[in-house]
Amino acid sequence: MKTVIVLGLALCVANFARAQGQGIYNASINQAHRAVNATEAASQRTDDSQSQAQGATPAQPAPQPANPVLAATLRNIANLKADLAALNTNTAPAAALTNDLVAAANGTKASADTIAKLIGDLQAAVAGKPALVSHYQKLAQYLHALSNGAHLTPTQFQAISDDLEHILENGGASYEATTYVIQDVKVLAGETK
Repeated sequence: MKTVIVLGLALCVANFARAQGQGIYNASINQAHRAVNATEAASQRTDDSQSQAQGATPAQPAPQPANPVLAATLRNIANLKADLAALNTNTAPAAALTNDLVAAANGTKASADTIAKLIGDLQAAVAGKPALVSHYQKLAQYLHALSNGAHLTPTQFQAISDDLEHILENGGASYEATTYVIQDVKVLAGETK
């Protein structure tokens, strides 16, 4: 009888521990979803205000988020998304992407060589891959998060790098190009810790 009770308690503790681990991961996913929703809502407001501006009354500017750090983060993610779209044209990597990756880091910044290598490998992975266009928002969020490696737990980093690898491979990037990007983001996250 004691064995059954001890076994039951052990199962309860194991389930609780697993749920706590999932809670941390789910919190980061929920935060990313909120950022995406806020970005999409701001985009929608901008589209609405442009259509209103064509009417008789001038449009009101879209309200900014109350938190300036959140506003800067959302602006940086939007800029990274636009920079990824520019990489898709097979032109030389824009200085804008370099500047936006440097600006993404809230603490320690990655070296210029690391950022340049990442940009080159990213361009090789995304250029000419129209299937990746729909994933630019997610890729931009991941690049922003990885530029702040100190804020990521090992579990969060692993989840992001696994999903990044999955997105690139399913979007048509070669195995070699995907591997180079994953190696680069590991270095990037390591340098920003």
